[in-house]
Amino acid sequence: MTTTHDAWWLPGFQPDASAAWWEIPGDGVVARAPRLSDAELAALAARLRAARRDYLSQLTVDAIVARLGAAVNRWLDPFSPYLHLACALIPRFTGYPEPAVRKGLAGYLGSFRAENLRRLLVDELDDPEVLDGFRPRRAGPGLTRAIGPALVVHSFAGNVPGLPAQSLVAATLVKAASLGKVAADEPVFAGLFLRSLADVDPRLAAGLAATYWPGSESAAAFRHADLVVAYGSESTIAAVRASMPADGDPPIERRLIAYGHKLSFGVVARERLSTAALPELAERAAYDVARYDQQGCLSPHLFYVEAGGEFGAAEFASALGTALDRWSNLVPRGRVGGEERARVAEHRRQAEFRVLTRGGAVQGGNQDDWRVLYDPDPAFSASCLNRTIWVKPLRDFSELPDLVAPVRRYVQTAAVAADDSRIVEIADLMAQLGIDRVCPLGQMGDPPVTWHHDGRFNLLDFLRFTDLEPENAAGRWEFSHPDRGVLGQV
Repeated sequence: MTTTHDAWWLPGFQPDASAAWWEIPGDGVVARAPRLSDAELAALAARLRAARRDYLSQLTVDAIVARLGAAVNRWLDPFSPYLHLACALIPRFTGYPEPAVRKGLAGYLGSFRAENLRRLLVDELDDPEVLDGFRPRRAGPGLTRAIGPALVVHSFAGNVPGLPAQSLVAATLVKAASLGKVAADEPVFAGLFLRSLADVDPRLAAGLAATYWPGSESAAAFRHADLVVAYGSESTIAAVRASMPADGDPPIERRLIAYGHKLSFGVVARERLSTAALPELAERAAYDVARYDQQGCLSPHLFYVEAGGEFGAAEFASALGTALDRWSNLVPRGRVGGEERARVAEHRRQAEFRVLTRGGAVQGGNQDDWRVLYDPDPAFSASCLNRTIWVKPLRDFSELPDLVAPVRRYVQTAAVAADDSRIVEIADLMAQLGIDRVCPLGQMGDPPVTWHHDGRFNLLDFLRFTDLEPENAAGRWEFSHPDRGVLGQV
């Protein structure tokens, strides 16, 4: 029996019996969202702007933090109805097993507790009250205040459950109304998250909305946005750019913040390659691979193993295979559809042939649920994901710039296992390569809320600033000697 899930939160909108619906099929469930006409979309945008003007913009930033934190706490409760429903529904659309969704959501949303949001505000703004009104500048003269956009339209990706929280929370912290486009691959979380916020403060939730529409129809929503935030592949971001209208309602110059395709990898330094440390290193690396089957931009495509330790890349690959086999029993790989399954199988077939002809080795699970490809060629290789990971030797860290050069524009996170005596030097090398995040093994998919996504700020990119300058006429000749002219000549 197929059930229906309402994958939308649209304050002030009540569909009637004649309403048309978008439908997204899942495994035994259909997510639906109303097909909004241009007039209904315009009315929704007006309601969101009014809710922002009349309530959200009047709240102090600390009050907003408290409300967002309270909503997040509703998800972190072990008996949370929101978490329970998400864990029941999200696997039906994504194919991820319930344990992966439960652990992933709990770990990710924990970073949005109120205390962590306060850290984010202080980290980026120094004085968060600059969002509430004019405040003394830190070094310059006079006062300044920060203003967020009136309405942000978000285009979410569906590869990793829970990701809409990042964008929705950031926009709300800067007192912007939000309209989110949920992804067909994962249409559940965003609407449930806004419902949990409505439980805390209905008036605040009245300034946020989420629903579905096909990407080809995004221009209608973008017309009402001051700012568009988009996540997805290069083709998705290109489509979003093409859908951004030159005019709109109101007629303003709207901005785009885009988070596109990225690659991540890991490196194990020689001083960490002790036989005693091998099981833990492999376990940490396996967690990074198994977490949502490498579907996030933060997931590793390969691990480099530096030469000169008690063991080498081949031994690390073997231990990683053992750890991945254990993970396949704890949290099975998610369901892979027909076309994706064929693509993964073909990629693996070609990769295994290349590896074996170069003297490497291949390990894999009984159900094709994971692959470790040990390749003696250190050239950077992108993975087909779905728990397929490359392991390659690295003679020295100085080789990394040349190895990463072909994919430099895409690199994002590097997990590094190294001693404290080298970690800053290695991190500096990673910074020169354009990598925006260096973290320990086992933390690739769990960034803090304060991380600089794609090397940028989370809140400052939303804001514009207005400065209030003090009187500063001292020394201006034309004021002291008006009869002598600007340059001191009659």
